[in-house]
Amino acid sequence: MLLVILTIIPLIGALILYFTKDKSINIPLIISAVVIILACLGLGSVFKGVPITYKIPLSGPFVPTFHADALSVIFVMLASFLWFVVSIYAPEYMKHEGRAKTFELCTLLTLSAVLGVFLAGDLFTMLLFFELMTITSYFWVIHKWNEEAIRAGYFYLFFSIIGGLLIALGIVLMGEATDVLPAIGAGFVTPLNSPMFAWSIALFVAGFGIKAGMVPLHLWLPHAHSVSPTPGSALLSGLLIKVGAYGLIRVGELAGWGMKLSSGIKFGPGLAVLGICTMLVGVAAALLQSDAKRLLAYHSVSQMGYIILGIGITLYFNGESVLGLTGAIYHTVNHALFKSALFLGIGIIILRTGEQNLYKMGGLWRKFPLTALLVLIAVLGITGAPGLNGYASKTVLHHAVSEAAHTNSSLMIWIERLFLVVGVGTTASFAKLFYLAFLGKPNSKLKINKGNNRLLMTPMIVLSLVMLIIGFMPQLFIDKLAVPALKSLGFSTNLFGQITDIDFWTAADLQGMFITLILGIAFCGLGLKTGLFHWKPPIWLSIEALAKTVLVGFNQAVSFCGHAVQITGRWFKQSLYRFYSSLMMLSTSLDYNTNNNKTTSVSFSNLNFSTGIIITILFLVFIFYLF
Repeated sequence: MLLVILTIIPLIGALILYFTKDKSINIPLIISAVVIILACLGLGSVFKGVPITYKIPLSGPFVPTFHADALSVIFVMLASFLWFVVSIYAPEYMKHEGRAKTFELCTLLTLSAVLGVFLAGDLFTMLLFFELMTITSYFWVIHKWNEEAIRAGYFYLFFSIIGGLLIALGIVLMGEATDVLPAIGAGFVTPLNSPMFAWSIALFVAGFGIKAGMVPLHLWLPHAHSVSPTPGSALLSGLLIKVGAYGLIRVGELAGWGMKLSSGIKFGPGLAVLGICTMLVGVAAALLQSDAKRLLAYHSVSQMGYIILGIGITLYFNGESVLGLTGAIYHTVNHALFKSALFLGIGIIILRTGEQNLYKMGGLWRKFPLTALLVLIAVLGITGAPGLNGYASKTVLHHAVSEAAHTNSSLMIWIERLFLVVGVGTTASFAKLFYLAFLGKPNSKLKINKGNNRLLMTPMIVLSLVMLIIGFMPQLFIDKLAVPALKSLGFSTNLFGQITDIDFWTAADLQGMFITLILGIAFCGLGLKTGLFHWKPPIWLSIEALAKTVLVGFNQAVSFCGHAVQITGRWFKQSLYRFYSSLMMLSTSLDYNTNNNKTTSVSFSNLNFSTGIIITILFLVFIFYLF
């Protein structure tokens, strides 16, 4: 029952929060701490290879099932930990945003839904919690209730609902293709209908890809993350998009880690291409942003591309290599840490200056020295600097991509080259962010609001310590968490030497990373000096503009079809009326009255409708048999 209890605890917290009037008690902090403790004490056995499954004792066609293995527990612990640190930050920040109780209430409801997704034991239960997560987190996006927030909320809700519908349709097709809907954690089930199974996998990828911010389904993400209150942005970027990554990993498990789809098309290369495209689009868009939160939002897109690429590489090798998936899981955790820290750090600057435009900041390290240091640690983490957590996961992913490139696949060779280009772009964009905010020329017009930053910086300190521990002991995560997760996903233990034997401190890896950092900083300087980062791409290069064009065209097509249907309906109605009038005239002319005696008259015009239908059917049957 612990699996059910973990999802219920945040709901109990939400009820307590709703009825309590004491604002001094940080209920979300207490609830997330309780979830962490219970998860660590009660679910630790899964890392020894003992999964837990619980089916609610109900009768009916749908019985909710809960399941915990090493992979799901990693995500549960990550979710509760992030909620804990953000709950330290939120009360002080939300004093300035207003409606703090409403925000905290929605965060607790969302925590319950997120835990439900990670602990779901069947696809229907996962879909249920997925939809609940969409509804509750929607209120974060529209929290400010201004025009921009409501517009972003519509984007978020529209794309999330479409994602849920795609997942639902994927479940239907999966059930038809396998006869018995596979349980989560059960591994690959041989399909009875391969084409239908392939379509279900594609629908799952699209549905979870929307939540993960996969290009070209990412359009909602920059809008939603940039308008939400900063604690909401940290949770949206740090955790909620990881629900998409978790779903994609489970889809890979259902696909048998490399099963051929219909027509001989492989799942892996397609997902790898989507991953590298997501990386490129995200980093390119981030370089052109002046709004600090939008820059971070686009980098959430780019960093999710790393995770999608890692999953695709494992599928490319038909499950015979675990480097890609290990890097994907590793980077999921690392991205949650440094991206949450970055949002929280920028949130302090926005709170104290009221400014989100990077070009209107500058020299803020003098006013916020500790914040600048903590943001620098997070920047070094996301750029992959040695000694920080991002270096560890990016090294594993680079080894996976290099291994794929050594198969002499021209596609994988280009993916490796673009992988390195994205690394340079990531360094350039965060060098730009840190320089413009903290090192650039101070803006004399910028007013600094005084306030207590202690509670705001405490979660950043905690996140920075975790990033440093992972960075200096990169093998710890692999040995204690990644290997059990791979076992739970059905990989052979013979493959684990690929990750347990990695030497993170080889000269080649360190040299490659330092070159990437130097090139990125140089490119940042060039972009700032030449004004390259102010360039506005033409409309045809903008996916948003392209999508808008498609939607406008679709709307016009629907309007045209509706107008055509109306015209056709009016014509058909008029034609039917004319036919009926002619028929009545004919029937009237056939009326016959003998000797003015009404009892012996024959009246065709007075035949009732049912009799007319019967005569028509008999006439059609006669014509059918005649010809």
